[in-house]
Amino acid sequence: MWKSRKIIYKILIENNLLLPNKQACLNQLTKLGINYIAHHHDPVPTMDDVIKIQVTNGTAYVKNLLYVDKKSNYYLILANHTTQVGKLFWKTLGLSSGNMRLSKEEQILEALKSSKGNINPFAIVNDSNNRVKNIIIDEELTKFQRVALHPIENTTTVEISLDDLQNKFLKPLNRQYTIIKLTDAEAEQQLQQLKQQSNDQQHLQTLAITVKKSDFSEWYQQVIRKAELIEYYDVSGCYILRPWGYFIWEQIQRYFDDLIRTEDVENTYFPMFISAKHLNKEKEHVEGFKAEVAWVTKYGESDLNEPLAIRPTSETIMYPAFAKWVQSHRDLPLKVNQWTNIVRWEFKFPTPFIRTREFLWQEGHTAHSTKEEAIKQVYTILDFYEQVYGELLAVPVIKGIKTESEKFAGGDFTTTVETIIPQNGRGLQGATSHHLGQNFSKMFEINFEDDKKQKAFAWQTSWGLTTRSIGAMIMFHGDDKGLVLPPRIAKYQIVIIPIIHKDLDEKQLNERCEQIKQILIKQKLRVHLDNRDNYSPGWKFNKWEQKGVPIRLEIGPGEFKNNEVRVVQRFDNKKYQIKIEEINKLNQILDNIHNAMFEKAKIELNQRIKQADNWKEFMTQLNQRNTILTKWCERQECEQQVKGKSGMESKEKDSEINGQVQLTGSAKTLCIPLKQDEIKEGEQCFHCGQQAKRYVLWGRSY
Repeated sequence: MWKSRKIIYKILIENNLLLPNKQACLNQLTKLGINYIAHHHDPVPTMDDVIKIQVTNGTAYVKNLLYVDKKSNYYLILANHTTQVGKLFWKTLGLSSGNMRLSKEEQILEALKSSKGNINPFAIVNDSNNRVKNIIIDEELTKFQRVALHPIENTTTVEISLDDLQNKFLKPLNRQYTIIKLTDAEAEQQLQQLKQQSNDQQHLQTLAITVKKSDFSEWYQQVIRKAELIEYYDVSGCYILRPWGYFIWEQIQRYFDDLIRTEDVENTYFPMFISAKHLNKEKEHVEGFKAEVAWVTKYGESDLNEPLAIRPTSETIMYPAFAKWVQSHRDLPLKVNQWTNIVRWEFKFPTPFIRTREFLWQEGHTAHSTKEEAIKQVYTILDFYEQVYGELLAVPVIKGIKTESEKFAGGDFTTTVETIIPQNGRGLQGATSHHLGQNFSKMFEINFEDDKKQKAFAWQTSWGLTTRSIGAMIMFHGDDKGLVLPPRIAKYQIVIIPIIHKDLDEKQLNERCEQIKQILIKQKLRVHLDNRDNYSPGWKFNKWEQKGVPIRLEIGPGEFKNNEVRVVQRFDNKKYQIKIEEINKLNQILDNIHNAMFEKAKIELNQRIKQADNWKEFMTQLNQRNTILTKWCERQECEQQVKGKSGMESKEKDSEINGQVQLTGSAKTLCIPLKQDEIKEGEQCFHCGQQAKRYVLWGRSY
């Protein structure tokens, strides 16, 4: 349609027929498909004369002003006849009012082939040299159904829609027009809005994640900082856990505390320092941590009489006390847990939440009178860890047992919950629950008199979960926009954002938002109302999306009028309206979001687990960023050979395949999954060919 109109204009211009009079203009409107109502009358050179013309209801009288600047650029203004045209609007357009003057008679003739009293937008066709740089339309005119204009001559007035003027007349001419507030008061407001939008854009540029999740390492570093989970600190490997991140840890604490209370576990606290004598008491145990132990050797300018280790774990701190507390079988079981910090001076490249020199954790320690009781405790806690990951963090895990070479130093056996990061296929140890047997009780003399009056040593367990769990959650659920929080661990499950509009009373809007907030709080939901007036709604949308808030409620003029809210889900960006009286549905919606996140994560995890029956298949899958389930002989010698050989062959591979940077490094055993298919006689280990005993999961890990 626009092309046909452009052809008409081209023919007019080529034949020097432009729009010389009103009849030509009216004919042109008809050809362009513009509906109009015409009023013929005597000349009306002033606005006082124009407003005497009887037009239909819903039609605005328009005053037309032609301005020119010092460079002979023209600007045509179409204003509602009641609008007091100010000066500040020029600044909104990036122009100076001091350079503007109303056009003189000869300038009007030069630019539009028109005269004073006859200025009109249709004469823009006569501006063959494009001297008119912008047609400035009063925003007030958008409130009317039609506008009243002269078709070239002021002896006729036509009523047409503003939409037709813009889209059927001006656009085909490729003429620029701007709808703007023209009064100084409104222009001042608009300037402030533009300034705010500019500030918002600058904030958004700082706020935005600048890389895709496919650039995983850089993406992760940006997300944890820009979502305000972490702040960096001047000691390498140590980080400040900001309130938004610490709240997640508090939710984990509350949930896990409730679980272990069902097992009669009590919270306690032990000192962080360990004497060298106690640390070295269990040789195998200390060897497992020796390289990571940090020591305090001075106070002020003086040396300590004996260096003190900062706890890498607390077995050797707690068990001398256990020996005092346990005397009889009636003192058992003894079950304690502490929430504390740990220092392990990692030499590997630190990654916040995942591998740090100081981290937060819980560590539980129990003592039992029988082996069976202790083993049952180990697996009960393992189930609790699976619940923490699944029910709170929406992260799937694989329950398993560590191999002999990967188990807790000094323990009998170690159970674990392992997960796999979909983005790079690396395994991540989520939490461990150890059966310590009687190794530590014999070393620290935790013995008791049993019911047969015989001396016996306690059977012990220890188990721990760290802030690493938060890192796993971030890696699983985050997207290109930033953090995506499962609802049950989000500080704010819902954020309410009012959308201010000129046709809506701001006070009433905020009252409505507060009313909705209180309804949701009564439903035990964590809600935040963001009614800050120094940020635009768009900026707030981006900010809370980046921080991962599960649900955003938007309330603008339409929602206010219809007594509803607009729901935007962070996880899948789903958007829909619900009535305020149905707002109690949000509790179920949040549960649905959690479940959907968990199901998606399970699919992604399972896609990273492949099976291999021989070495070639094993290495192919490993180099495709997968973990591999294989039949295995359970020999430590074979395990070490796989680790060394896979590391060597990885180094020989190209660093980039199909445009994707390849991971290098050795494969290690992640766990022997508890859920096992039966291995029959004659089935071989994938590596050495000996009789296989169990399936084991291999992979590169954090």
